[in-house]
Amino acid sequence: MITSRNKKVSVVVPNYNYSKYIGRRIDSIMRQTYPIYELIVLDDCSTDNSVDVIEKKLVEVRENHPEVKISFVKNEKNSGKAIAQWKKGFELATGDYVWIAEADDLSSRKFLEEVMRGFDASGVVLSYAESAIINSWGLMIAPNFRWSRDKEKTGHYKDSYVKEGKKEIEEILAIRCTIPNVSSVVFKKDKKVLEYLDEALRFTQVGDWYFYTKVLENGKISYDRRALNRFRVHKGSVTNDSKKAKRHYDEIIEAHDYFKKNYELSDMALKRMKAEEKRVAERIRG
Repeated sequence: MITSRNKKVSVVVPNYNYSKYIGRRIDSIMRQTYPIYELIVLDDCSTDNSVDVIEKKLVEVRENHPEVKISFVKNEKNSGKAIAQWKKGFELATGDYVWIAEADDLSSRKFLEEVMRGFDASGVVLSYAESAIINSWGLMIAPNFRWSRDKEKTGHYKDSYVKEGKKEIEEILAIRCTIPNVSSVVFKKDKKVLEYLDEALRFTQVGDWYFYTKVLENGKISYDRRALNRFRVHKGSVTNDSKKAKRHYDEIIEAHDYFKKNYELSDMALKRMKAEEKRVAERIRG
């Protein structure tokens, strides 16, 4: 019987100018209570000293973890999009499951062990845990992200759950991107994933949302309400770029149109969609 503990997990660490965080990030991965099968570090042509820091760190990791497959891939030109690096990670991964652990985030030592339990349920294609929010210095800003994802206070995240991806989309994911940080997610690897990432590249603001949705159209989602992921939010992360904000709004409208055409949404879901569009539009106007 295959259980969560003997499933091969490839950990992909996309990095761009996070030399001050990458060492600790790799430590948080290698200290997981769940065995790591493969570690792939991707550098997107950083302009700081990330490459030197990573190369030095990986010497240490190879010495201490000879059982782990390790690779370091450096881009000669910046890709310009996080999704492009996600795609490269999936292409390189040889494990059956992929954890995209972004270079500036952190996680509980039990993150992978607990999230992988989600795949013990038949049909799960995406398993994720709640995220706590930390700042640039690693201090906690908020113990979880539920307040932002469930603005209507429906209680959707009151308990951990496993459910059909289609149901998750119709209940809440169609309204807004309710998986705020890819570091909180482990994906079951599938050939279709690369196709979805290719499609997601056309977006500049909501590619992650589109990608999660497409993955969940093919199976179940598992959610662990414990904040096992540490999502780092940097000062100045919220942009004041009016063009980018307008593009974000336009892409939300495009995503909502997709959900309306392809899903049976309740009147309440449609009402919440409209409210979400209004909220984003008001934020653009300031």
